Amino acid sequence: MTVDREKFMAFPEEIKKCLLDCKVENVEFRVNFSDVLLEKPISEFLPAIVSELTDNCMEKGAGSIYITLSDNFLRVEDDFVEPDPEKTLKLINKIKKSGKATTTKNSDGGVGIAKIVMGFLNRFGGDLNYYINDGKIVAEVTWR
Repeated sequence: MTVDREKFMAFPEEIKKCLLDCKVENVEFRVNFSDVLLEKPISEFLPAIVSELTDNCMEKGAGSIYITLSDNFLRVEDDFVEPDPEKTLKLINKIKKSGKATTTKNSDGGVGIAKIVMGFLNRFGGDLNYYINDGKIVAEVTWR
């Protein structure tokens, strides 16, 4: 199933506006809207995945968020330097591996990771991985 091209191409501006309204200072999309991407079944769920991952950046206090989207991957980076990035990465990977909505925040953290991995990516041979870059946590989603 392909997504509506106009609707899909509008989602970055919608997310950008929402994040800027929520006091994120800078939101940058690097997007390639190819027909290959639009024809992939995962494309229907990419706006929800981007929303969840950028919401996590916003909640931790990022001033800038950078989103790169291509035919086979999505990367979400921000400028928030973690106080203990190895500890954060270990916790995120524990949540991902558990497949459960384990909390990382006061109430419902980890729900987004479980929703993305279990709800969207498992259907399309995709994966969500995190890594550290200069003390910052980077989220990368891949699919076939």
